[in-house]
Amino acid sequence: MKFQKKALLTVVAAGMLGTLQAVAQDAQSGVKDLEAGRYNKAIQTFQGLATSAPSADNYFYLGYAQLKAGDPDAAKQAFEKGVAADPKNQLNNVGLGAVALAKKDGATAKTIINNALKETKNKNMDVLLRAGEAYTMFRKPEEGINDPAEAIRILTIADERDKKNENAEIEMALGDAYTLKNDGGNAVTKYENALAIRPNNAEAKYKIGNTFLRAKNYPQAQKFYEEAIAADPDFAPTYEDLAEAFFGSRAYKNASKNMDLYIQKSQTTNVDKLLRSAQFDFLAGDNERAIQKLDQLKGKVNTPVIQRIYGWAYSGAGKYNESIEALNNFIQTAPDRVIPDDYKYLGRAYAQLGTPEGDSLAIVNLEKAAPMDSTENVYREIGKLLYGGKKYDQAVGAWKKAILMDTSKATTNDYFQLGMSNYLQASRIGRDSTLMMNGDTAAIRQAKENYYTAADSAFLKVNQITPDWSPGYYFRASANYFSDTKGAMNTGEPVPLYEKYLEVADKEIAADAAKKEANKRYMMTAYKFLSSYYANKNDAEKSREYLSKAAELDPNDKDVQNALNPPAQQPAATKPASKPAAKKPAGKATK
Repeated sequence: MKFQKKALLTVVAAGMLGTLQAVAQDAQSGVKDLEAGRYNKAIQTFQGLATSAPSADNYFYLGYAQLKAGDPDAAKQAFEKGVAADPKNQLNNVGLGAVALAKKDGATAKTIINNALKETKNKNMDVLLRAGEAYTMFRKPEEGINDPAEAIRILTIADERDKKNENAEIEMALGDAYTLKNDGGNAVTKYENALAIRPNNAEAKYKIGNTFLRAKNYPQAQKFYEEAIAADPDFAPTYEDLAEAFFGSRAYKNASKNMDLYIQKSQTTNVDKLLRSAQFDFLAGDNERAIQKLDQLKGKVNTPVIQRIYGWAYSGAGKYNESIEALNNFIQTAPDRVIPDDYKYLGRAYAQLGTPEGDSLAIVNLEKAAPMDSTENVYREIGKLLYGGKKYDQAVGAWKKAILMDTSKATTNDYFQLGMSNYLQASRIGRDSTLMMNGDTAAIRQAKENYYTAADSAFLKVNQITPDWSPGYYFRASANYFSDTKGAMNTGEPVPLYEKYLEVADKEIAADAAKKEANKRYMMTAYKFLSSYYANKNDAEKSREYLSKAAELDPNDKDVQNALNPPAQQPAATKPASKPAAKKPAGKATK
């Protein structure tokens, strides 16, 4: 935010005449760093100024920078020194009110700030502005509390006193208050008012971008952030939120790049920002870089979150045992901070161990993540693991949940995997020792029928979504063949499906000859079934047509060749004359 020229002149005037120029340069440099989000550098500058020229204003800006850097205790000391330096200057009292807000003591904050307003009779524009800003300073619960309604009340008084409408800062602060109220329309209007007063204001463009970021309109947010950067490439906060906008649109490499620019330009040492940067590197696929950043923070941070990011990055880097150790450590240490991604990456790490225990723990953890994960459909991963472990019945449940979670975007593969899970589960009933139904043949037949029917429904959906994909037709035909308790040769239910499969497969092969070999096995099955079906219907011509196609596809298939060209019947060999059989005893019957 821009700072009042009057206040800056007060800072300059506080220096001795002989050092006026140096003090002015330092003050301007400190204000510029503060505006650009380089809080640590601004703190150093104002600490020097507070020592060489200990004025109420220097202490206020020092405390303000410390508060923005997330150090309310240090800010409190600076504001208290400011009050001692000039008890009549109410800016530091407003600062003390902001410290109370940082410590989530709203009652104390209101008392202090209202007293400062009372002492200045609501006439001091700087006090009004900073009081309004105090109530909008903290956007996140972990930073402190806010009160946008109180901010609007105070800033409206300031706005009414700005009769010539020349103060862009009031409009900016009002925009912040409306943003916190989730009133994006009024917020943008106020920021646009600030731009009308001070054209090409990078902060105003940045904050318009923020309103779109809060609304998850990432393309519009990115547009305004890029305009803000064009207006002022050194305004550091823009890069951080541009990184978040790219994160929201899953452009992780751009998120990583801009977070690095934010750290570079802001010179921040804030642990949360540095951890976020490592997280973006991980998401961008640069796991080793993320791990290097985390290694640099070892011993410097006291937060279990570092174990989370380590766990994610180790998982991505293929260091699965390290990932499992880090994530289990994090989950046990900070259970109240666990999010779905923690279980997701832990599950993925277990899945890569290649052991039955690992697979089991993978599913346990992925199932914890799946219902809560809003970025990925984790049920798909669960379905693949269960299918790969031949737990087809459980896989059916997972694929159903995957489709239910995102029905409008369910893919061909989702329905195909659901179909195959049902299809293969049906084939196991009556053969698998755990699926013998106590030897009840009727129960076995009905259970198989149910699974094949479910498979047919899933494959039908595959056909509808991707009508030019042959496997959907082949397995639907096969499901109909096996589920037909009356006999497929009699009913002919699979016939049109096998014929459709062959039609689509021929088109695929015409477009890509390499697909001939991939389809060969399935096509031979279809040809043989259709030939047998038509032979059973006494349609010799149609039967021979499909046999000929099968022979053309695989000339070495002996069954097909024998059916097309039955071997000539060999004459019976002449047997040597045998001795007459011995006569049976009289009275004995013969069979």
